Amino acid sequence: MPGHHRVHFADVPSTPSSTFSDATLASSPGPATPQSLLSTPLPSKHYNTPSPSYYATLPLPGAPVQVHPVLACTPGFGAPLTWDLAELVESVLVRTSTALRPLSEHLVAEAATVPKLASITIVCDRLPWSITVAPKQDAPWAAPYVTVGDVLFTLYRTLRLGVTAAELATVDPASHQRVHAAYVKRCERVQHRDQRAAEMNKGAKRVDFLCDARMFKGLSAVPEGNPAKGLAPGVVWRLHTSRP
Repeated sequence: MPGHHRVHFADVPSTPSSTFSDATLASSPGPATPQSLLSTPLPSKHYNTPSPSYYATLPLPGAPVQVHPVLACTPGFGAPLTWDLAELVESVLVRTSTALRPLSEHLVAEAATVPKLASITIVCDRLPWSITVAPKQDAPWAAPYVTVGDVLFTLYRTLRLGVTAAELATVDPASHQRVHAAYVKRCERVQHRDQRAAEMNKGAKRVDFLCDARMFKGLSAVPEGNPAKGLAPGVVWRLHTSRP
């Protein structure tokens, strides 16, 4: 049974899933890297109900899907999570009425949506990929539906993937320069010289496409879903970010 101890993500096997989307980076402040670099809160009772034996991939007709309050983007406020997406998931802090607290085992095991779903897709205006979040059955928070832990872990792992030549080829020169600058700044934040050099040698990562807008500000529903890909409303969520 999950408790309220601090959760650790480091040992969870990595199997992120993302798809190159139709989004372009020309209008976003997050872009590319040179070829040389290649190498409304819900009541808590909704999240503590007994788990049914089956979770639909699509929401039920007429049943609006809501995201967990800790992940929800509230206009003018963001989400009650403090997280620089360039940092480890363990660095996430949850704002309460009295303090900032680390993620707990209990929180990451709670369902990411109501009703509970077998998968969700995350898009972001700053990223040319859509990110598919599915349950990680080998994780400490494993469940037959998408949990808060699945969302945070998948975002972290997907944004740590290296940028490929094909992905760089879709980016305009100005965006290319901004991603390169973000890559250099990210590496410069590594304090130990040997680790910094190792990070530089790995090249640009997807998180660098966020440029300076690295702070997690929550998810909001994409009302229409993505009909072209057969994704119904309630399954597609937009990632919001901001500058630190």
